[in-house]
Amino acid sequence: MLNFIKNIFIKLGFIKFDPEPEETAREVVYEEFTQPKLNKIEKEPVLAQKDGHLVMVVDAQFNNVPSWVEWDGERSVVTITHMNGDIDEAPLEVKDEYITSLNENRKILLVSNDNEEKIMHYVQFLSRV
Repeated sequence: MLNFIKNIFIKLGFIKFDPEPEETAREVVYEEFTQPKLNKIEKEPVLAQKDGHLVMVVDAQFNNVPSWVEWDGERSVVTITHMNGDIDEAPLEVKDEYITSLNENRKILLVSNDNEEKIMHYVQFLSRV
């Protein structure tokens, strides 16, 4: 309906007709593939479990969004993998008496620093002994 009225106004001379400029081909810019970055966190995270819920507090600021957390018992390292493929590693010793209950968890509440605020992510948790 609007085009009909617009065409009438153009024919009557009320509106000047300017043909729409031809669209120029836009150059598509793709982000260059980069290798994932491995960051070391020196301070050991705090791990707590209560009523079947697992929480880990990490004194680090992440540049990306965490995707999952994995604990490797052989290396005593916790790895935080981000959605862009970057990895943060921190040392984490877990006593033998807690390993069984740790293996039962599939999700973890990951708490990290973002300047003076705390950021929480509820992500998948994997454990390897």
